[in-house]
Amino acid sequence: MKDIIVFNALFYIILYFSPSSFIELFAIGTLSLSNAVLIPASIIWGFMADRMDRKKQILISFAGVSIPLIMMPFMRNVPLITLNYALITFMSTASTTPFNLLVMESAEKKHWGSLFSRFSLFSSIGVLLGLIVSTFLVILLRIDQIEEILGFSVLVTLIASIKILPNPIITFERAAIIHHKESFLTRMRHLPMMFLHLPNIHHFKMFSMARLFRKPINYIPLLYLGIVLFYISSGIFNTVYPAGLYVKGLNKSEVLAVISVGMVFQILGFRISSTLLENKDEKVLAHISLILRGMSYIILGIFAQLFLGIPILISGLIFYPLAAGIAYAIFYSSSTTLIFKIVGERRQGTGLGVYSTVVGISLFVGSLLSGYITHYISYGIDFIIAGIILLTASWIFRYLEEG
Repeated sequence: MKDIIVFNALFYIILYFSPSSFIELFAIGTLSLSNAVLIPASIIWGFMADRMDRKKQILISFAGVSIPLIMMPFMRNVPLITLNYALITFMSTASTTPFNLLVMESAEKKHWGSLFSRFSLFSSIGVLLGLIVSTFLVILLRIDQIEEILGFSVLVTLIASIKILPNPIITFERAAIIHHKESFLTRMRHLPMMFLHLPNIHHFKMFSMARLFRKPINYIPLLYLGIVLFYISSGIFNTVYPAGLYVKGLNKSEVLAVISVGMVFQILGFRISSTLLENKDEKVLAHISLILRGMSYIILGIFAQLFLGIPILISGLIFYPLAAGIAYAIFYSSSTTLIFKIVGERRQGTGLGVYSTVVGISLFVGSLLSGYITHYISYGIDFIIAGIILLTASWIFRYLEEG
C-alpha cells in the first residue's frame, strides 16, 4: 500500500503543473470541454476497471497522459490544444478508479477510511509541491519547455510504475462471477426456458418520494443526495473564489498564499481524518465537517460582501484553510469510505465509476450556477449560497441511518 500512496503522490506532482503552465493558452471553452469529458470518462473507465487488469489500466492512463503532453508543443492552434487537453483529462481519469480499488483490496473494510485518508494525504502533498514548483517554473522556462518536461516526467513514471506498482489482488468475487456463469449455462442446458416479466407500477416504487423519508431503505439515495449537494456547493464556491479574491483587492502573491495555506491544512486534515476514521462513525464525521465547511463559506461570503483588501486576506487565511483544508479532508475521506462500503463485492469499478460521474456532473452544475450568481448578484452571495447548501447536506448526513 505504501508504494501506491508514494506513486500516486508523484503522479499528482506531475499533473498539477498543467493548469499553471497552460493558463495563457486555454480559453474558457477548453476548460469547459475538459470538464465535460470528465463526466463520461469516469463511467467508461470505471466500467473498464471491472474487465481488465487494474495495474494495466493505470499504466495505460500514464501512457495516455505522457504522449499528449509531449505532443502539446506541436499543437499550433486553439482547437488542437483544446482537443489534446481534453484527451489528457480523459486518460488521466483512467487511473482514478483502479487506485481506489487497490486501496480497497489492500486492507480490511474497517481500515478503509484510515487507509484512504493516508492515500489522499500524500496526494495533497503532491498537489501542494506541484503548485509551488509550477509557480517558479513558469517564470524560468517557456511553456513549450515545461510541456516537454511534464511529458517525459510522466513517461519516466510509467517506466518506474512497472516495477514499483503492486499487482492487484485476485479476490473471491472474481471467482464467484465465473462460477455464476457456469451455473447459469448448466441450468440453461437442463431447462432451456426463460420467463419474462412485464414491468408494472409496483416495480417503480423505489423512486417514490415516500421511500426517500423512510428509514432504512432511504440510506443509499440520501447518501448520494448529500454528496451531490456537497459537490454542487464546491462547484459554486471553488469556481469563482480565486477570481473573487482578485476582485476584492488581493494581488497574485496574496491569492497564492491563501490557496497554499489551504493546501497545507488539507494535508493536516487528511492526517487527522486518518486517525478519526479508525474510532469514529463516518456519518458523524461527515456531518460535523459539513457544518465547519458551510459556516466557513458563509463567513467568507459575509466578508466578501462587506469588505475589500486586508480583511479579505485575513478571513481567507483563517476560514479558507478550515473549509478547503480540514473540513474537506474529513468529509472526502468519510464520504468516500461510505461509498466504498455500498459498492458491493461485484462490479466495483462500475460502481465507483458511477460515483465519479455523479461527482463530475455535480461540480459542472455548481460551476454553471456560480457564473450566474456572481454575474447577476455578487461573489459574497455566491459564497453564502454555497455555505447554506452545505448546511442542508449536513442535516442529511445527520439523518442517515444505515440498514
